[in-house]
Amino acid sequence: MLKHKPLVALILALSVLLLLPLTACQATATTAATTAPAVETTLATTTPSETTTGFPVELVDATGAKVILTAPPQAIIATNVWAGEMLLDMVDVSRITALSAWGDDPVLSMTAEKAAAVKNRVDISTPESIVALNPDLVILDTFSNPDGSLSKTLTEAGIPVVQMESPTDFTMIADAIMTLAQATGEIERGQAMVDAMNQTLDTVASQVASVPASDRVTVMFYEDYYDPTGNSANMLAAYGVGSPFHAIAEAAGTVNVCNVTNYSPVAKEKVVGEWQPHLLVIPSSTFDENFKAVEDGGALQKAAMMQDPVLQTLPAVMDGNILAIPDKYRSSTSHHMAAAVELLAKAAYPDLVQ
Repeated sequence: MLKHKPLVALILALSVLLLLPLTACQATATTAATTAPAVETTLATTTPSETTTGFPVELVDATGAKVILTAPPQAIIATNVWAGEMLLDMVDVSRITALSAWGDDPVLSMTAEKAAAVKNRVDISTPESIVALNPDLVILDTFSNPDGSLSKTLTEAGIPVVQMESPTDFTMIADAIMTLAQATGEIERGQAMVDAMNQTLDTVASQVASVPASDRVTVMFYEDYYDPTGNSANMLAAYGVGSPFHAIAEAAGTVNVCNVTNYSPVAKEKVVGEWQPHLLVIPSSTFDENFKAVEDGGALQKAAMMQDPVLQTLPAVMDGNILAIPDKYRSSTSHHMAAAVELLAKAAYPDLVQ
């Protein structure tokens, strides 16, 4: 059995079913992908401050709760990787008190080196340990607080909490960056991050714009489906409309063939007999027996696919059209996800994207 446990599968009990919106996929192999334009941002601020970056500021978070910050926070805690990556690129590391341990691995996160300068790591299962660090702002992902108990504990301790929804596309990423920029008083830096992401997306969009709808490369993200017990079901996980991969595929000018509910099991026979993607995209790493991510460029998974009697008949496998995208670009859903778009576009249209 292939021992590839992607981050999503490894922390299945915490995030899989809630992180990926369970919306039905709509794209098919005959539907052209829409080239993604530069994304617009809408701040969560409802009460303007004296200046763009002035305080106090009032935010409305993903749950509809109003959060008032009277001064720029100097002891910030981010309990999820994507917000941690945004903050590490936005504010001085001295203003960050603690992060999620998942962001320490350079295989899984682009900001692992910066994260090393932050002393503390937090676990959402022990809110008391978060309170003990005396933060002046805690960023929660809504999936980690489904019953509201975590935010209740923190707010009752007098800690400002901003809950944010996991981004699944580039508009949501841009909005998340600007919400954090407003909360930290780093509007200019946040806007620069959004502009850099947009520049990458715009460049790719212009390079693939000449490809006719009928010639768009069809793609699919190939990943083992793990059941609720954490065991491989010898099927594939579906990533369609509403998933980060769909946003990556669309921005790259390709067509995601998935048309079933996100993170549901998909038979390999369906991929071979019906979807027949021109290009398969896979994770670039695997996990060892200690659940440590190991970067192998997708070699282990590629070898298993080549030996699979069902997948051997798939043209993408026979032709070697398999792209391993580094997980540090693909899995976090921060602004660094734009790099995955660039890599996919280069693989799909090597004559157009350099």
